[in-house]
Order: sequence, then C-alpha cells, then structure tokens
Amino acid sequence: MDEPTTFRLNDSFTEGQIPLHENWQIEVDDQFQHGTSLILDGGLNPDSQRFFMITAVLALLSIGYLISRVSSHFASKQARQGQQQNGDAFEEVEKGRGVIAQNGGISPFLWKVARVLGCGSLAGLSVPPFLKALTNEGTPFTQSTAEFLLLSNAWSLVLSFLSISTPMVYGYRDVWPLATFTKQPLDAAEGWVLWAKIGALFLTALLVPICIPSVYRPVDPKHPAEKPHPEQTASVLSFNTYSYLSPTITLGNKLPHLTPDDMLPIADYDRAENLAKASLSTVDPAKLRKGRHIGLSLLRLFAFDYFVGVIAMTVHTVGQFAAPVAINRLLVLLESGQTEKTVVRPWFWILWLFFVPILGSMGFQYYVTTMNHVVVRTESILTQLVFNYSLRVRVVSEGSEKDKDKKKDTSSFIGKLNNLVTSDLSSITQANHFVLLFWYLPLQLICSSVFLYLILGWSAFVGLGLMVALLPVPGYMTNMLQGVQAEKMKKTDVRTQTLTESIGVLRTIKLFGWEKKIQEKVDKRREEELELVWRWKLLLLLILLASHLIPTFTMVVTYAVAALVMKIELTASVIFSSMIVFGNLRDELGRANMILGSIVRGRVSLDRFNTFFKETDLLDSDELTETSSALVQSPLAADDGLYLRNASFTWSPEANGESTPSSSFNLTVPGELRFMEGKINLIVGPTGSGKTSLLMALLGEMHFTPSEPDSSFNLPRAGGVAFAVQESWVQNETIRENILFHSPYDEERYKKVLYQCGLEPDLELFEAGDATEVGERGLTLSGGQKARVTLARAIYSDAQTILLDDVLAALDVHTAKWVVNKCLKGDLVKGRTVLLVTHNIALARPITDYIVTVSSTGVVTGHGQDLSEAIQAEPALQAEYEKDELAIAEDDSLIDDPAGKEKRASGKLIVAEEVQQGNISWKALKILFKGLGGHHVVLFFMLWIGGHALENFMASFNLWFLGYWSSQYETHHRQDVAVVKYLGIYVGLTFIFLAINVSKDIWFTLGGQRASKTIHKLLTETILGATLRWLDETPMSRVITRLTQDIQSLDSTLVIYLDGVVSLAFVVSISLISAVLFVPIFALPGVLIAGFGIFIGSRYLKAQLSVKRELSNAKSPMLSHFSAAIAGLVSIRAYGAQDIFKIESRRRIDHYARISRLNYDLNRWIGIRIDSLGAIFTASLAAYLTYASTASAANVGFSLNRAVEFTVTILYMVRVFNVFQVEANSMERIAAYLEIEQESKPTESGKPPASWPTSGDIRVENLTARYSKAGPAVLHELSFNIRAGERIGVVGRTGSGKSTLTLALLRGIITEGTVYFDGLATNKINLDALRSNITIIPQSPELLSGTLRYNLDPFDEYDDATLNAALKSSGLYASQGDSEEGRLNLDATIASGGTNVSAGQRQIIALARAIVRSTKLLILDEATSAIDHETDEIIQNTLRRELGSDVTVLTIAHRLQTIMDADRIMVLDTGNIVEFASPKELLAKEKGFFKALVDESGDKDRFYEVAEKKGNSSTA
Repeated sequence: MDEPTTFRLNDSFTEGQIPLHENWQIEVDDQFQHGTSLILDGGLNPDSQRFFMITAVLALLSIGYLISRVSSHFASKQARQGQQQNGDAFEEVEKGRGVIAQNGGISPFLWKVARVLGCGSLAGLSVPPFLKALTNEGTPFTQSTAEFLLLSNAWSLVLSFLSISTPMVYGYRDVWPLATFTKQPLDAAEGWVLWAKIGALFLTALLVPICIPSVYRPVDPKHPAEKPHPEQTASVLSFNTYSYLSPTITLGNKLPHLTPDDMLPIADYDRAENLAKASLSTVDPAKLRKGRHIGLSLLRLFAFDYFVGVIAMTVHTVGQFAAPVAINRLLVLLESGQTEKTVVRPWFWILWLFFVPILGSMGFQYYVTTMNHVVVRTESILTQLVFNYSLRVRVVSEGSEKDKDKKKDTSSFIGKLNNLVTSDLSSITQANHFVLLFWYLPLQLICSSVFLYLILGWSAFVGLGLMVALLPVPGYMTNMLQGVQAEKMKKTDVRTQTLTESIGVLRTIKLFGWEKKIQEKVDKRREEELELVWRWKLLLLLILLASHLIPTFTMVVTYAVAALVMKIELTASVIFSSMIVFGNLRDELGRANMILGSIVRGRVSLDRFNTFFKETDLLDSDELTETSSALVQSPLAADDGLYLRNASFTWSPEANGESTPSSSFNLTVPGELRFMEGKINLIVGPTGSGKTSLLMALLGEMHFTPSEPDSSFNLPRAGGVAFAVQESWVQNETIRENILFHSPYDEERYKKVLYQCGLEPDLELFEAGDATEVGERGLTLSGGQKARVTLARAIYSDAQTILLDDVLAALDVHTAKWVVNKCLKGDLVKGRTVLLVTHNIALARPITDYIVTVSSTGVVTGHGQDLSEAIQAEPALQAEYEKDELAIAEDDSLIDDPAGKEKRASGKLIVAEEVQQGNISWKALKILFKGLGGHHVVLFFMLWIGGHALENFMASFNLWFLGYWSSQYETHHRQDVAVVKYLGIYVGLTFIFLAINVSKDIWFTLGGQRASKTIHKLLTETILGATLRWLDETPMSRVITRLTQDIQSLDSTLVIYLDGVVSLAFVVSISLISAVLFVPIFALPGVLIAGFGIFIGSRYLKAQLSVKRELSNAKSPMLSHFSAAIAGLVSIRAYGAQDIFKIESRRRIDHYARISRLNYDLNRWIGIRIDSLGAIFTASLAAYLTYASTASAANVGFSLNRAVEFTVTILYMVRVFNVFQVEANSMERIAAYLEIEQESKPTESGKPPASWPTSGDIRVENLTARYSKAGPAVLHELSFNIRAGERIGVVGRTGSGKSTLTLALLRGIITEGTVYFDGLATNKINLDALRSNITIIPQSPELLSGTLRYNLDPFDEYDDATLNAALKSSGLYASQGDSEEGRLNLDATIASGGTNVSAGQRQIIALARAIVRSTKLLILDEATSAIDHETDEIIQNTLRRELGSDVTVLTIAHRLQTIMDADRIMVLDTGNIVEFASPKELLAKEKGFFKALVDESGDKDRFYEVAEKKGNSSTA
C-alpha cells in the first residue's frame, strides 16, 4: 500500500473528558485501489506453469476418482459382493441397498448433493483468479497463499469436502483485515467474486458438513438396533447443540407425564451385554481377585473417553478467557483514547464475546456428555460385575467370622451388597470428573498466569505463588475429610444394616410390640451417623472458605504489589478483566475442592468394591478358577456317579478363633457313600445334625477338605439338578412363573405337577388362579403353599437329580401323605435320583430305596434299605419313627385344604410405585422447610435469606468499589491516588463479606442437620407404624430405598441444591440490577433474556422431572431382582440358572441406563441454550456500552463484569433450580410415605393399668375380620370365651381362618366387634401395650443377626440365667444331645435371617423367646411344624410345665396329638366356629366335625383315651 491507514482524533478531545468512541474520525486511504492483489507482468513464468500442471493433474485424479465412485454405485450385486472385505455383515446389507439408503436416507443424501454442488461452484469461482495468477506476479507470501488456495479448491472437488485450512487462509487474507484499523483484504480486487467464494466456502466447508446427519453404524453388525438412538444419527450441529432431544422436550410438555415408552431408546453401545463383552478383558474378576485395583481397571477401560474429555476442556478453557480478553481490549479503547494499544476494531471483540463463549460452552457440554456416558457405562458394568460375582459367593458362611474385630467392623453380606450397588456406586460415579482436577485446573492456572502477567507484570506471579503455597491447606483438610468420610460410611453401613434387618422382620417387630424400642435403636444409630455428617459438613465448609479466601487473598496481594511496588495504574481495563480471571480461579478452586471431596468419597467406595472382590469367600469351584495355584485340590471325580468318599466339609476354610456353630461345624463322610441313582435316597438325623449341610456339600456350597489321597465327591450335573430348599424360595412373580422357572410350558406336565403337589385346591381359591402374584418373599402364600410351589418347581423341571430339603416339614400330615403317595410315588419322579431330607421317617419309609443318617456330630453314614440299622446307629431316631407312625395313623384328613388369604381377580399384589407428576408439591416442601426451621421456621428463613441478600449486595458493592478506585487514575496522577487507603477499605469490605458468608452457611448447615434428624425420625416412625396390609403390598427394597437413597439425598445434595437455588437467585437478580444500573434502558432486554431463559428452563424441567422420577423408580426393580437372586442363590446355582438371571439383570440394567442417559443429556440441552442466551446478552450490552453509551470506562467495566456474572449464573440458576426440583423427588417420595396407612397411635387414654393383665382371660363378641376395607370378611361374627390358663387348640383346614383369628386378636387386620383381654376391650388399648402382653410364634420365625442372647432379649431386659433357663425349657439343649450343649449358647452368632441354624432350631429359639417374655397369652401359629417329634414333645411338655396356671395358650397345629390334651378345641370352617368344646365333649357329639376326624384316624383309641383322661382330670 502507498500509505498506511491513519487515525485522527478530534482536536478538542482531552484526557478524561470525552470518550473516544464519540469522536472517532477514521481515514482509510485507497483501501481497495491499492490492495495487495496478484499483479504480474504477464507471461507464464515457471511458478505459474507449476501451478497449472499441479492443478491439471489433480483435475485428472478428480475425474478418475469420481468415475470410480459412480461406477461402484451402479455395479452389479455380484460385483459388490466380490468386493466385500472382512465378511462384515452390516456392510453386506448396506451394499445391497440403493445409493440413497447407503447414504443414510433422503436427508443426508440431499445434504451431500448440496456439498458437491457447493464444491463445484467454489471450483468454478476459483477459475478467474487462477487464470489471473498465471499472468501476474506478487510477493512470495501472496504467491504461496494463492497456490495453497488453488490446490485446496481442486482437491476439494475430488474428495467432496474442504480442509479446515482453506477457510482459515481466506479468513486470514480477506476477513481478518476488516476487523483491524491498519489492514485491508488482500483479494479485494476480485470484487463480488471474492465474497461469492467466501459464501460458497461457508456453505460447503462449514454449514453442510455440520448439518449432514450421521449414518447409523451398529456396535454388533449381526444384531443392529430396531430403532437407533437419535444421537447415533445426529449431525454434528444437532449433536453439539443437543437438538436431537428437542422432540422429547416437546413431547414432555404435551403429556402429563413421560413414560419410559415415550423416551428415547437405548443406544446399542450402552447395552449391558455389549458393555460386558467390551469390558471383560479389562475388568476381569480373576485379575481383581489377584490384586489389580478396580479403579485402575476402570481408568484403562475408559482411557479414550478421558482423553476426549481433556480435549473438550481445553476448548472450554479458551472460551473461559473470551470475556476477560474482550473486556480488557474494549476498556483499553475506552480509556483516555489509548488507540495505540490495540489495532483491532471494537466490533470484533463484541463478536468475540458472543461466539467464543458459545464455543467454550460446547466444549464443556461435550466433556460433560462424555463423562456422563462413562457414568452410565460404569454403573452398568459394576452392577453386572457385582451381580455376577455374587452368584459365585458362599453366602451361607456369612454367619461365620474370621476374627472378632472383623465382625464388629462390617455389616452383613446382604447389607454390603445393598450399599455397594447404591451408595458406593453413586460415590464412584460422582468422582469421575478428575479431568477437571488434574488437567483443567492446571491449564486454567497457566492461562491465568499468562493473562495476569500481561496486564499486571510480575506482580501476578507474586500472587499466584502465594496461591500455590496456600494450596496444601485445603489439601490437608481434604485428607481429614477423607478420614471422616470413611468413618461416616461405616456408621451409614451400621444404620443401613439395622434398618434393612428391621424392615426384614417388621411383621415380627409389630406383632411383638417392639416398634418403640426399635425406633430408639434406629435413632441411636442415626445420631452416631449425623455426628460424623456434621463433622463432614463443617470440614467441607472450611474447605470452601479456604477455596474462597485463597484467590481473594491472592488478588489483594497482587493488586498491592502492582500498585505499591511496581507503580502500575490499576485502571478499569486492568481491574475488571483481572477480576474475572480471579473470579474464575476462585470458582474453579472451589469446584476443584468439591471434586476432590467427591474423588475422596469415590476412592473410599472403590476400595470397598476392591475389598469385596478380593476378600469375599467364593465357592471352591470358583476359587480354583480365580487362582493360579489352589491351596485345596479339587475333588477329582473318579466316575460319574453320585457319591462322597473320605470327604470333610466346613462352612469356612478358616473356622477358628471366635467361631459360630456354623463356622466350626464339620461334616464328615468316612469311607465311601454312594447314593442309588434313579431311586429315592432318604437322609435322616436329629434336628441340627447337618442334613441340609449334606445337600449343600454335594452342591459345592461348602468348603471341601480332603482327608485321604482318594478323597472326592461328585454330583452328576449332565442330566440337570433341581433343588427344593427348606426355607421355600419364591420370586415376586406369578405362581405359574415360579413353577416353570424359565422352563418351556408343557400343559400336560404342568397340570400333572399341580395335581401331584396338591396345588389344584389352592388355585381354585385364588380368583386369578396360577396368575396370582405371590408377592415379595411369597407373602400371599402360606408356608405349606410356598413349600409345595418350591417342590412343584423341582418336579416340573426335567432335571435327572432332585434334592429335596425337608419339603414335608411345612406340610401337615395329610398333605405330606398326598405328596408322598401322589408325587414321590408318581410317574414324574420315577427313574430320577431323589435325595430327600426329612424328619417324617415313617411316612417316607415305603418309598425309600436307600437310607443315609447324619449323626449329631455331623458324621454321614449309609445304611442301604435297612431302617433298623439306621435307627440303631442313631437312637434318637427311634422315638421320632414311633411318633411318625402315630402321626400317620392319626391323620386321614385332619387339616388343610390349601387356600389363600384373599381372592384377587387380577392376581396383582404388589402396588405399583406411584410416580409424581408436575413440579414438586408444596406438601413435600413444607415438610422440608419445617425440618430446616424446627420450632422457629420464620426466624430461620429470615436470617438465612437475609444473609444471602446481604452477601450478594456486598459482592457487587466490593466490585463497584474497585471500579471507583480504578476511576481515580482517570482524574488524578498516579502519585496522587491513595493506594493504601483504597486497599485497606477493600480488604475490610472483603472480610465483612466473608463473615456474612460463613455465618449464613453455618446457620443453614445447622438447619440441614435438624432436617436430616427430624425427617428420618418421622419416616422410620411412619414405616414402623404401617399396617400389616401395607407391608404385604410394598416390596421391602422400595422401603429400604426410602431409608437409604432418599435419606442420603436429604443429608447432602437436596439441601445443598436448595441453598444453591436461593443463592443463585440473588446472584442473578443483583447482577442484573448492577449490570443495567448505569444503562437503565438495557433493563428491558435483560429481563427479556432472563424471562426467555426461564421459559426454556420450564420446558426442560417439565420433561426432566418425568425422566428423573422414572429414573428413581427404575432403580428399585434392579435392586429388587438383585436381592431376590441373592436370597435364592443356592437354588439358582443348583438349577444352573445363573445365565437366565444374568440376562434378566441386564434387561433391568438397560432399562435403568436408558432413562439415566436421557436424564444426563437433557441437562446438556438446557446448558447450551442458556449459555447462548447469556452470550447474546453480554455481547449486546457490550455493543451498546461501546457505541451508544456515555458511561465512564470504570462503569462500563463494572456493568460488563456484572453482565458476565449474570450470564454465567443464569445458567446455573436454571440448572440448579431444575436439579433441585429433580432431587426433591426424594422428598416427594418421603412425603408420600409419611401418608401411608397407619395403625392407631398410642394415646394417654389408651394406656392400661400398670397391673394389667393379671390373667389370660379372653372374651370375644361378634368378631368380624377382613384384610382390607373393601375386601370380603374372612371371620364372621365370632363370639366365644376363653378362661385364664386354658389351653385351646384351634383346628381347621387352611383358609378356615385360623391364622386370621390370631391377627384379629392382635388387631393386625381390620376388625369389627369387641375382644376383651383380662376385662379390657382391646380396641381401647394402645397397640404396643396390647401386643407386648401377647406372644405369638409365627409359622416362619424371623431371627436377627447378632448373638443368640440378642435374639432372645434384644433390649437387654433379662439376665443370662433367665435366658439359659428359657433355652433349656424350649428343648434346644435336648435337641442337640447332652454332650453338645455348648454348640448353641448365648454367645453363638446368628446370621441375618437365621441362615446358619436349621429351621427346627429357629423354631426352638422362637419358643425360647416366647418363654422369656412370660406373657399371659401365648399363640403358637403352626409353630412346631419344622421340629422333629422328640423335640416337639419336649416343647409341649415344657409349655405344660413352665407356663403359669393363668397363662392362656392358643395352639394352631397340624397334629391331633398336639391338641388332644387341650382344655378345649375350637374347630373353624370358612371363618365360622363350627365346634368349640372340650375334646371329651366333641368326641361325644354324634356326626361332629372333630369326632369324624378322630374316628378316621389310625390311632383313634389312643386319642379317645387321652381325651377321656383329660376330661376326668378337668372334672376332678
């Protein structure tokens, strides 16, 4: 150019008076006339020839390439198949389709056509300058750029896409000069052709590529998704703006509630099955067990995702510095005419303020999306890993302990699993943002240092050095936080275990009247947990305070050194741009410490996962595959038979030290024991001898210890194994699904199984028949029904070997005889190998082909078919055999046609979990607010909200003061500015701000602690006070979720987000007011921007709430299936059904992952839109302040700074408010549980006299009972009297109302009429008082984990002498043999649910607990059905001898002999009393119901004798 562009300022412009932008006069001399065009003398010089030759060659290549592409499209099918490589199934399908289909459909195809046309037009527009370049010459640099353009345009036509370098070159040559004061476009001489080329380039190289939809490529080409996730077919623009989610948002605003069917499908790369395949080699359980840490395995697995996260956060960092750079450059222009300091026009920085933050936002959103995908996949992988691993765990040994300290420090196995897949998994997924800590934060520090150095000189390094020096302070506190977190998790484990166990035995707790004492125990555990939560929150506050103080202190020191030492003028451009950087540093350090805290929690949880994988006791077969050298050799099967040879088994390989009965138990098989295959093998022995353990040993559940070189055992599995467990295991499905157990349905076989197992009469009494849901743990079925369903499952299977563990124990003699005669003698069992554990020796003898005995010391011996030999070997069996014979003789139709509790037409029992719709209800908020405020709600919120308002006012005032300080340099010389004075004032204002902040935070934290304590107590009280009916309809996993996951949300995230909502609302409001304070006209656009942001946020929220609520409900089925599988672990392994359960688990995980992904992605949809709105507001405000306002530079800087704060914060406000609404779903669920149906609460008037009851007198008048208000009556106007001390026998078929009567007496169901207990109407007495004075022994006793002493006396109310006497009276010691009294003592450990003691021992312990309570009314509800006859007789004699003369006993039993000596017998039929008199009177009644039962009995004479004797003694 002949002359550089010049700038002439208005002559009247003086420093500090008139802003530059009002008087700019710019002269640009010969802008286009003397542009740097390609002007050559003419002729083809060598360079031009080279250009021409290169272009010609590229053109020929282009033609050849295009011809080959077109030919490939229209080649024959055979030719295409011949060209196919690697046998890719998906490519095979694709190549058989048309051109349009191969390109992803009509839309992508049209975009690609537009791209080709754009390339063609761009190439055509390049011809004129190309021809001109052949005849002109220019500078070497311009020749090089022209050459590059020619090459790029030509090759673009070949490949149908443009290199990113092409628009960069055009941008440098022709667009960038327009943004400067000193340059002009280099190709301006081309005129309109230049801008046409740039337009075509924009269309072809940018717009079309980012708008072309992607073509779906399945992860597994052989199994493509029926409907791919829109993310997989989204264009670059749609993907990065999340527009593919907009239809879901729209649908969410149209429908009242989004259901899972309305949501996006799961992407095939997120499917559990594909993830399992992809992660198996990295996250291998064998490697984890050998020592590899699970955390390192996950890092390796997701290494590429974290690398992508690094790139995305680098882009975000660039966006972070858009505002400070632009504001600095704009303010430099506005400060006293400092145009010499910048050559870039203001409009460029305004556009920079708009586009670069959006680009940075895209980078951040992309990073978060990537990390969220990692979260979903991590949840899926770890849940599968824990589930699959649990299927190989020896859970029965959970009652044992390897050392005393370990027992004290750990919860039960089930409790650990629940915590691993809920709390710990949540902590791990929250810790995935370590890229922010280890890459983004250092990068931010480096960029900040460079920026601050450029404007503040080396004083910036003084401040930053101080920041680095102080960083160990929050690091030290974070280490302390880690210790507190670990301790808190232990206390959470203890509380979770207490709650899990209490919920599991809630029926027992309620029937014993223990609610208040259990509540006190739970409250104590909660107090211990909350003490650590308080310490954790205080440490977190200190860390956040340090994170705020360090950057603030750094900033003050930096300004002090700059002003006092370096004598730098702290002008508006310096202050406000550096303030944004310091603010970013403060925020990032605060966020880094929060991330560090989450990483600490995640590390603790990862260690817990690691411990689980490394230390959990596996089955021997799995242990062997996990380790390279097994300590115990595997049992080498010499043949395929069913046998044990010189084998010894224990529950734990380290059964030493403080051992339990289960851990020290040793099952021994001397010599060889070979079962008869294809026959029925009987296994007998005293109660607790180890009969069940023998089956467990064969199944591989026990630890095998070889005693001889030839030691081995074998259970043939080739023909399949079926197992009917003693504690009947049923799934929460229909009766049919439980019987089929994933086997194909064969109608003929199925009906035959129902008949032979005696289930047909049961199904007739259910309106839904075999479609009736059995409920969680089979709550709709009686014990006998569950046992027969479990048996039916084994019989229906086609397994060659059937193991039956005391299936007759839960059946009355009549039903047992039916099962033996119809089922075990039937054609479905014939030819199959059956191992039958039973106490009913006489009943099973006729079908027995081989007898095996297990002695009380655990020695297993085979006796062939010789019963006398077996009885001689084990004398205790003789009496049991004689009792059996009597029981068989007495039967002949005493009791039980099977029946259900209620008829249900639909078969549904479990109530579907309610999903809240719309915004959080005021009811839920009210509970939260009341919990926060306690007794002074108004005062609490006044101080809290006032603190927020004052805090944010001080923040803006501090910033304004800095602007005021900076403005002094515009009116005063540098030496005249009182730096020390202003610095002192600013420091003082800062400390006032911090004092308000800390006080407000501590005040709110105290409120949060109060809410956590109050609401947890309310929730537990409500659940403990729920009706038995509600317990039947509600899965325990759902209840536990409320008490763990939802309470955890209340303890941490919910209150944090509530505080965040209020804080950010004030930040947005005060920032907006501050931003428009000096330009009031801009208040309207600001409000409009905020309003539009709120509108977008409300649309997002409507969809997000539905998704979050469905997400909460999607977790429960996954956990429920998990718990059910663990409960039936032995059965699942016996049937070999692990793969089936894995598939079901994956299905539920996929359902959860599908909703979880959408939940995360919706946050990104709102994020990019709010960021874009903020960028619009900031850029437009900057444009107005620069070109139309007369405000000073300091005020402009203040306004822009507050505008940036507003734009950044409005996103967080909308996001945090929405997240709060979503998190408040936990509060909604808690609030819903606070309104569940309740039993009557204790009142002062309901307290009985202190001496009540003095006797066991019972009087019933017109008692009618039903299970629900709308349900049919089960008992019909019963009236009877029972005198104190009477022993009453209650008989009747199942469904006649026996168990219902006991619940009615305890007010456990809905009743009408009146029951008088010792003269007081029970409906006038408090329930806890009534039930604590009545003892019931249910059919399936529930035991707690802990010592035997704890089970007998959970609240330490009795001494050891009393407890030992009760154990002796109950027959426990007698059942173990005189020499074995020490096997079960008061200090023996009982596993959760009593899994490490036999069913008979559980019954005995329950009886002992009843004796300890010493109440005036004792109800035995089928309490002796699982005990051998000798123990039963001991118990009956004890009840007669130990109970006081005024204690009334109601006995519901299967055996006539149990009740023949009762004072009176009540016979029930269909809810009516048909007979009620003494046995003697009933036997004298012609055609009486009871008389007919006795007369049909084989031991009729003995029963008459007993009745006569009892009648005579009563008369006497």
